[in-house]
Amino acid sequence: MSHTEPISPPPDVSGGGGLTVSEDSHPKVQHRRLAFIRSPVFLAVLVVTALVVLVTRLHSTEHDLVTAYRRFSWGRFPWLLLALGAEAVSFVCYAMVQRFLLLAGGARLTRRTMVALAVAATGLTNLVPGGTAPASGWLVKQYRRREIPMPLALWAVLAGGFAATVSILLLLLVGAEVAGFLDPGEFVGCAGALIGGAVGVVAAVHNLSALTRWLERHQARRGLRFVRKVAEKTAGVVQFRTTVPGGVFVLGFSVANWAMDVFVLIGAFGLLGLPVPWRAVLFAYATAQVAGSLAPVPGGVGFVEGGMIGAFALAGAGFSGALLATIVYRAITCWLVAAIGSLMLALLSRRSAGPPAQLEGDAAELANSPPRVVVPR
Repeated sequence: MSHTEPISPPPDVSGGGGLTVSEDSHPKVQHRRLAFIRSPVFLAVLVVTALVVLVTRLHSTEHDLVTAYRRFSWGRFPWLLLALGAEAVSFVCYAMVQRFLLLAGGARLTRRTMVALAVAATGLTNLVPGGTAPASGWLVKQYRRREIPMPLALWAVLAGGFAATVSILLLLLVGAEVAGFLDPGEFVGCAGALIGGAVGVVAAVHNLSALTRWLERHQARRGLRFVRKVAEKTAGVVQFRTTVPGGVFVLGFSVANWAMDVFVLIGAFGLLGLPVPWRAVLFAYATAQVAGSLAPVPGGVGFVEGGMIGAFALAGAGFSGALLATIVYRAITCWLVAAIGSLMLALLSRRSAGPPAQLEGDAAELANSPPRVVVPR
């Protein structure tokens, strides 16, 4: 599974950028909940639950796992290294997206910290139901522990999620065209609609203040009250702006994050000594990710596998080979990542927040980084 997910609903943010919790805003209530979430008991329950789910899934696919194991040969070990290496690089790409967004907003965390947070957040996505939203909230809390302002923390997570959504839809279109489901004209039209829609969303966000004023003039209309409330609550987040080159940088690393996962799937075919269905592999991968993101289950278990195998079959790839490769792919990107991510979660929960993020510092690094975000004063 990729390490950046489609956007989940943001927490309620006041216009001044502070976090507003409607019914649990009392500090003592928040402290007790955060203390429980970070406690070893909570992490132990989380890991045991995940292990039960994984063991259940392993039992249901025991025959396929045995078949896959029998096909393994040490002569194909380099394919395993390719798959593991690609998964590691995908974490780095995820971390680069988040680090750039934070750095451009004036906050800096080390690369090691960002990679550790990326691994832990992805592991959490694979461990809990509706993993994208809890993982996003956890990541925001980790940024806050490192003294990153709430609006910037939220903006980095939401902007990264938006880039991930656009990236996977773009890869889905490319995969559909390569697999022969779209002709060139249809592909250009769909890609144009996707890009136009993404630009429209960005333009709307950048002009939120004008939208808020317009809503104030039409506040009597009931249908617009909710939109106005959302616009007011998110004003502190959308104050951050990125230049076009900066947006391209973020989108490029987001696409690379997903693309590295495709190489894991390719490595799974090679590891089993199966021919790689090159025309279908990208389409099957992107379809599986979209299907998994719509499922409120840990790591999209069942939906990712079903979407991937179904897409391979639709594209004319062999069913048995696709099934075995999918199992190996998921063993690496879901089960292995869940195990490593749970260990990272435990490690981060035991550590102190560490040195605070450096705000508006290191002018040299900011100057040498990709074009920065413009933050209104």
